[in-house]
Amino acid sequence: MTRRRWRITVLGALATLSAVYPITSLFVETTWLPQAVFIIALVAGLGLLGRGLTRSRGLVVLVQVLVTAYVILARWTGESFVLLVPTPATLEAANSLALQALETVNRYSAPAPLNEGITFCLVVAVALVAIAVDAMAATWRSPAAAGLPLLTAYLITAANGDAALALRYFVVPVALWLVMLHTTARAQFGRWGTANAAAHSEIDEAAHDRDALRSFTAGALKLGAIGVVVAVVVPAVIPHFPPRYLTEGLGRTGGGGGEGSVGFNDTLDLSRSLNNQDQSPILTYTTTAFTRAPLRVLATSYYSRGQWSIAGATGARPDNPPPLPPQDKRRDYVVTVSNNTLAAPRIAAPYPVVAVAMEGTPWTIDPVTRDVRVGRAVSDYRVTYADIAPSPPQLRDAGPPDSPDITDDDLTIPERSRDLVQRWSDEVTRGKGNALDKAIAIQNHLRDTSRYTYSLDLGEPLRDGEGRLLEPIQNFYQTRRGYCVQFATAMIMMARAQGIPARMAIGFLPGQLSGERYVVRASDAHAWPELYFQGYGWLRFEPTPGARSGAPPPYAVLGSDSGPTGGGRGVSETGTLGASAAKPKITAETAVAPAPQQRGVLETLGAVFTLRNLVLVVAVLVGLLAAFTMPITAWLLRVRRRRAAVTQQDLIEAEWEELTSHLGDLGIDAPAGVTLRQLRERYVGEGHLDEENATAMRRVTATLEKSRYDLPERTTPQEAFRLHEDIRSIRRQVGRTRAWQTRARSFFWPATGVSFWRSLPGRLTSRRR
Repeated sequence: MTRRRWRITVLGALATLSAVYPITSLFVETTWLPQAVFIIALVAGLGLLGRGLTRSRGLVVLVQVLVTAYVILARWTGESFVLLVPTPATLEAANSLALQALETVNRYSAPAPLNEGITFCLVVAVALVAIAVDAMAATWRSPAAAGLPLLTAYLITAANGDAALALRYFVVPVALWLVMLHTTARAQFGRWGTANAAAHSEIDEAAHDRDALRSFTAGALKLGAIGVVVAVVVPAVIPHFPPRYLTEGLGRTGGGGGEGSVGFNDTLDLSRSLNNQDQSPILTYTTTAFTRAPLRVLATSYYSRGQWSIAGATGARPDNPPPLPPQDKRRDYVVTVSNNTLAAPRIAAPYPVVAVAMEGTPWTIDPVTRDVRVGRAVSDYRVTYADIAPSPPQLRDAGPPDSPDITDDDLTIPERSRDLVQRWSDEVTRGKGNALDKAIAIQNHLRDTSRYTYSLDLGEPLRDGEGRLLEPIQNFYQTRRGYCVQFATAMIMMARAQGIPARMAIGFLPGQLSGERYVVRASDAHAWPELYFQGYGWLRFEPTPGARSGAPPPYAVLGSDSGPTGGGRGVSETGTLGASAAKPKITAETAVAPAPQQRGVLETLGAVFTLRNLVLVVAVLVGLLAAFTMPITAWLLRVRRRRAAVTQQDLIEAEWEELTSHLGDLGIDAPAGVTLRQLRERYVGEGHLDEENATAMRRVTATLEKSRYDLPERTTPQEAFRLHEDIRSIRRQVGRTRAWQTRARSFFWPATGVSFWRSLPGRLTSRRR
């Protein structure tokens, strides 16, 4: 195997590509793949070139890292370069791309949309894997260790997908990895045999080595095949734990609780939660009520940094929940639930709960939110709940809120958004004199589809003039685009700005009728605001437009000045607008790019082979050429002299001159006037040659003497070939005994190349004469 080890390099590149290819299943587009292929090819080419020019393994990897990093940064952040040199602004641009990728990963489930940040991070990850595989497999000749970065690339997909990967995604990289092992092992095994077989041995050494190699190969193939079969079969027959994803967003589904259960987090993130399109059933139920109410799971008043959380509530908490309104102000109904898959300690039930019946399962009611908590998961239960439907006049006369059921968090507004929320709320509620009319005005304003768009796709997050991400409430105000979480949060904050206690409720829409029972699915996850009215407690409002969210409760629709709110007004669930819908005004500082569209092959190739990319590639090649001018010159001179050799004597003399020149670069000069044998002993001593290479040096000088003083036909091609191999071994041995500075100087500044360029002006002058 040659020093460049091109076979292992090609196999490593193909294994890297096969290991990263499954990542295409995580995103809606594959336009990043051609760029990843280019980076893998670049890393492989740099490895081949580096290993061909130097024996310093660390230097080869360093060149791969530096050149690849420069190409990637120039491709995505080239506008921040000054005279083709990265600047501090380059790091800021790269950091912005990484933050964009993180936001996308945290917001979307697979397959996620592709953008510049995601593409940048994917290419960086591919580059790291490619460099690690090439370094381990080819530079250090340890393809077994190359399996670790290949496994890392494979796990990027396996740990973020919502389903098991196809078998071909696993078999292809493993097969290529085994081929790398086999190729390297064969080459190493072939060097175990003796190099000095007896001339008249009765044993056929070559046949013996071939038999041993076949036996070794057969055993290795059997072991590899058994390992692959075990890796495929064992996971299929043994139980395994539910997946744990790298982040909350990418690959997240509505399940994930293990054993068929679905859990609710204790936090609700405005930028990514409750955007679940999973159609898995959560529960089924029957009800004695004529109309169906949403099924609440939990409620919270604590909001911080874009998240609703049940933790962190401030203020005193009562020991028991406050009493419900009397029977003349409510009607009680019964909901019977079966096939419940919600994980403990949560259950879903209409609010407010009056009584719970679940045999053998302990349960409690939260004294503030009236959430029902259970000690363990329960499949069937029965809940009695109250339908509180006060009239608008009663709510207008309710008086100011004053109850231990209200906490400090129920009136808190984030400082960063306080001024915006106050102006927004004052504008919407202008002219309204009581809490109910203000609440209805806020609800009607948010349900107006000429102002706001219901969409499950929030788009890319906006930034302020300083490049910081906007607070989610500010982001919603700018884009006027969102789903239930954004609409509910906006109403809660605007109600709090008017002094109305408000909190977030999280649960499910009533579901759809299937036979005689209603079925609630994971995609029915919903959020709505609850506002407090004295004497009636927490009442539900519905600011989210869309047919699925349904009409607001009667008390939130009727009123002398409110008029119809258009409850259940049709709005496309995909966020499309009618022709007459108004477009939100977005400033230049916060404008976001539209979602990327699927591009064809020609457009993809055109995006890769742009003028900027071509100029970048040419600049990189020119820089490399300048850095490697002397090594390339010395190599070309050696090749030219070998090709000019007519006889074996000429070839041997060229090999010897190359050896003496290289040893001179390493600090072992050839003094004038010494004999060939004296020079040989000098090389053996100062080169610290071991016994094997000292013998090789003696063979080299013996062959050189024979070619110089014996008959020309007595020097055979086999002797010339053996001399070439001995010289390579001697050069490696001497190089290992020198400091890395000496080796680097001998590589970048060889005497042969330097003398060529220094003598060039004189040669040109003589030619002119």
